[in-house]
Amino acid sequence: MHLETIYYSFFNLICVLVLSLIVIALLVILFLRRANEKNKLEKLVQLKTRELNKRLQEVTTELESSKSESRSKSAFYINISNEIMTILNSIVGFLVTALDGNASQKTSDSLSNIRINTEKLMQIVNDIMDISKIESGEMSLKKNPFDMHELFAGCRTLVMPKAVEKGLLLHFYAEPSVGKKPVGDIARLRQVFVNLLFNAVKYTNTGMVKLVSDILSIDDKSITIHFEVKDSGIGMSPEQIENVFKPFSLVEKSYKNGATGLSLPITKSIIEMMGGTLSVDSTPGIGSRFSFDLTFDTIDISMDEMLHERVSYRDIDKPAFEGDILICEDNFMKQEVIREHLASVGLNTEVAENGLIGIEMVKNRVNKGEKLYDLIFMDMHMPVMDGLEAAVEIVKMGIKIPIVALTANIMVDDLDMYKTHGIVDCVSKPFTSQELWRCLLKHLPPVDKSGSQPESETEIQESLEKYFVKANMNKYDEICKCMEAGDIKQAHRLVYTLKGNAGQVGKNRLQSAAAAVEHQLADGTNSVTPEQMNALKNELDSALAEFQSLIDETI
Repeated sequence: MHLETIYYSFFNLICVLVLSLIVIALLVILFLRRANEKNKLEKLVQLKTRELNKRLQEVTTELESSKSESRSKSAFYINISNEIMTILNSIVGFLVTALDGNASQKTSDSLSNIRINTEKLMQIVNDIMDISKIESGEMSLKKNPFDMHELFAGCRTLVMPKAVEKGLLLHFYAEPSVGKKPVGDIARLRQVFVNLLFNAVKYTNTGMVKLVSDILSIDDKSITIHFEVKDSGIGMSPEQIENVFKPFSLVEKSYKNGATGLSLPITKSIIEMMGGTLSVDSTPGIGSRFSFDLTFDTIDISMDEMLHERVSYRDIDKPAFEGDILICEDNFMKQEVIREHLASVGLNTEVAENGLIGIEMVKNRVNKGEKLYDLIFMDMHMPVMDGLEAAVEIVKMGIKIPIVALTANIMVDDLDMYKTHGIVDCVSKPFTSQELWRCLLKHLPPVDKSGSQPESETEIQESLEKYFVKANMNKYDEICKCMEAGDIKQAHRLVYTLKGNAGQVGKNRLQSAAAAVEHQLADGTNSVTPEQMNALKNELDSALAEFQSLIDETI
């Protein structure tokens, strides 16, 4: 019995060992299979990873190549557009000075038409270039200190002719930031305001267009300003508002109106780049309001600077000067444009193609004991010697000639550096006539052709009124004769001229009456009602009688 128990126990032990070995073997087999599968999976993952990395590298290379090609194309288009804009700016500059001359009426009309079409072409090139920059990420913003009132005055100058043409009133107001100047991209801000203003004038037939700015908050380092452009025009429906900022969606329709249809999408993008959001409120038949808020860094200005810069913010009348100006500029077309601008206000000019030649010309006058230049316009980027180096050398001579920088890029740090090196002022390129005149008035005394002070505003107004009487004494009869003879084109032109004259002398009711008649003649057919002609005659007779009595009193 004992042996059987021992045998049974031994048998059980053997069974347990065998089962354990089987289990261990199974576990080993399972482990080896899993290890083998893992190795296969790792190899497969490594293979797929290598394939994926290879494809990723190929895609990255293709993408970089595409980006490089896109950047090259963008740079090419931008450079070409800049060259075109330089030529067009020069053409407009020549046309402006030519129109100031004593050309015949026929030549003046031709020059005016060339100028109008050139400016339209410039706008198309500008819009295409800007939308390309925005879409490619090439557009950047600069930071320049600027005066809001002066910026508004420049915008008003650009928009005024179109507004007067349609008999619209313009209202501009900028809340002053006493002791501080905002710092931002003045060129892009001007573009935003002008785009919105032209859009407002374009779709407003009667009433007023307003541009206002209100300060929302101000501290030691920044200022937040609310801007608003409001009109009493045709307005928009909600569906139209949804589409108005979509690039290209209105191109076909807009070309019929003489524009690209890109101005509002570009404006919206620029405002967003500046950290703002463009909002639109509009009601069909009532008008539209475009508004946005922007925050700017600020710089402090002293009371003396404020007083010095307080040249009237309204449009200034064309001044006259006497003196000699040195222009240091290497671009021939730009030389001619600024020479013509300066000659039109009575200034003599000499040109230096680079800073080194400019220094020699100044030295030559000093050595000969001749009269010094009254002012030097200095381009900042020239071959051989740039404008900053030349300014430093001229200052070293101890000569007190005002030096004004000409540059397309005026940065805050640049202004401080310019002043440190003797450059007293800056004019950005391209500049308007008003901007150039304001600069000249800061540094040169204005005179008239006889050398006396220019006419007062009262004298200028009286001259305009006398001209109005002389030019329009028989205007109504001339218009009627043209309409009776079927010469609608000439009648339209006479009414258009009368409307502009009325705006110049502040006769808004006559201006509106002329605009109503002009509108009925615009398509080449005579749709003028007797009531409209009576209104025109009555308002014209009233204005002529008023001004004639004023003229008689002064005789």
